[in-house]
Amino acid sequence: MIYAFIVNPASGQGKHDEDLLPEINALIAGNPNRDIKVYHTRGVKDATVLADLIAAEATEDTVIFACGGDGTVQEVANGICGHDRGILGVVPVGSGNDFVKEISKKKGNWKEYTNLPHIFDGMVTKVDLIKMSWIEKGEEASRYITNGINVGFDGNTAILAHELKRLPLVSGTGSYLMAVAGNLAFKKGQRLRITVNGKGFHTGDLLLATVANGGYCGSGIHSCPKAEINDGLLEVMAIKDVSRKKFVSLFPKYKAGKIFQVDGIEDIISYARAETVMIEPMLGHKMKFVADGETYETGAIRIEVVPKALKVLIL
Repeated sequence: MIYAFIVNPASGQGKHDEDLLPEINALIAGNPNRDIKVYHTRGVKDATVLADLIAAEATEDTVIFACGGDGTVQEVANGICGHDRGILGVVPVGSGNDFVKEISKKKGNWKEYTNLPHIFDGMVTKVDLIKMSWIEKGEEASRYITNGINVGFDGNTAILAHELKRLPLVSGTGSYLMAVAGNLAFKKGQRLRITVNGKGFHTGDLLLATVANGGYCGSGIHSCPKAEINDGLLEVMAIKDVSRKKFVSLFPKYKAGKIFQVDGIEDIISYARAETVMIEPMLGHKMKFVADGETYETGAIRIEVVPKALKVLIL
């Protein structure tokens, strides 16, 4: 087994790089008989290019570690896809780290992934991916998404949280909660047409829509507690445009993964499991949303599950 670390120096506000590199160097020094290499990204999509090259040239199974947040994980996963020897590993040193919570042996417990000597005890399994496609400059573009897509309030909150993370002393979860409060003042949602498995699911205003592979978003918000990352199905959830007062009362349950335990919640939430989803903006030609913590602005998007498309090292 070969091990390769792709380090994103910008993840986690750049604070983790000083600690992480000495830990990786200590791992290399303590395991002279193992093939361990380190690579650094310098810009957007560098991790995809590096992962693609490493996986393409691999002569044996190679664990390629995404050292960063969910955006770095997404980039590395896109580089690995299509290469039989490539295996995704995660060192969660970003601000969000939501995907790794889903692949933990004990869901939500991701701290083992920061203990580098434990990587040699991991096991390899296969997980699903989301394929997201849209039209860009007259041509079809696509991207694999590891964790989930958020449109409306959740997406707008994640976009604002991304900006707030740049402030000193603001953590990943803290930035999300601050962004929730900021967006709640305007309660800005979306007007969308959503089709699930070829059938109408929602048309009109809503507070938020989520299409998820994993159960967490926003640095640990357990938004989709029914999610299973290897069941060949996507979680689709739309929350109606409820009042601020109602949203505030529901948020603690939503955050804790207990939203479906609320009496009468079926009057507020539409929920389905799906293989394919279409989301179309009804106001204007484009919509702004978040996928794996990264901001996108497109027209209609087609979303489909790709079952067991990615090998992952789990701890």
